[in-house]
Amino acid sequence: MITVKGLRKSIEDRIVLANVHFALTPGSVAGLIGRNGAGKTTLLKTMAGILDPDMGTVEYEGVPVHAHPEVKRSIVFVPDAPEAFYGYTPLESAKLYAMIYPDFDMAFFLATLERFGLNKSRRVKQYSKGMRMLFSITLGLATRAKVVLLDEPTNGIDPIAKKQVLTLLMEAAEEGVTLVISSHLLDELERITDTVLLMKDGLIEQSMSADTMGDTVLKRQIVFRGQPPTGWLDRPDIHVLDHIGRVYTVLIQTERGAEALERLKAADPLLNEPLPVKLEDLFIWKLGGQANVE
Repeated sequence: MITVKGLRKSIEDRIVLANVHFALTPGSVAGLIGRNGAGKTTLLKTMAGILDPDMGTVEYEGVPVHAHPEVKRSIVFVPDAPEAFYGYTPLESAKLYAMIYPDFDMAFFLATLERFGLNKSRRVKQYSKGMRMLFSITLGLATRAKVVLLDEPTNGIDPIAKKQVLTLLMEAAEEGVTLVISSHLLDELERITDTVLLMKDGLIEQSMSADTMGDTVLKRQIVFRGQPPTGWLDRPDIHVLDHIGRVYTVLIQTERGAEALERLKAADPLLNEPLPVKLEDLFIWKLGGQANVE
């Protein structure tokens, strides 16, 4: 298990991580979402031990990562672009990582390169963006680290490479590797994650299971007979996702929405249809703006 407790981090006098708490069990796949500048990359780098926190701890199996550097071998950070390896071939890169990670699996690394048609004699900078990401993830997984932290692993790559990347990650999760995936591609995360971490202003705004998103809010499509009940749409437990004519698509917060539902029922709308809650819906409500902000 990896546990984050009260994590705080400032960079150039700006608070990036304010007070982050969460825990992930082995084999879980967590999606880390948030607007640009929310602190996602800083969080991943701090979890990996690349950055030191100002306060708080990151623990792997109960052992603080920053106080015990040897624990860092159980965690690997996979950046959105492997720029540090651009001047190397994949084999040269693997030999460097094998010096850091004693359980580095060279056989897996070479077999996976061959599986995805990556020429091991070419420099990494000569790869396409999709190939670079496949190389980078393969390198990270070959460390046999138990926690793999990925920053935008499928951003900007073609559909075929994306499918290959996701296949590789899901195979790792099935073997018990914990994955934390930062991404703006919400539809994609919704399909592969079992935990969602919503980050805002350096905080984890909400942590939830992907299966229980519908327990947090209800989504309804409503057609009122006339005007909506006075003040109903302005309630803090109501969020309007879409409005065309008399048709409203809304989110209703379940924790405080009992009265809102009673008023809606009393209004006797022409249509009051439940809809499945999407990760994009929660993103827009909790974090504001459009979902796929780059």
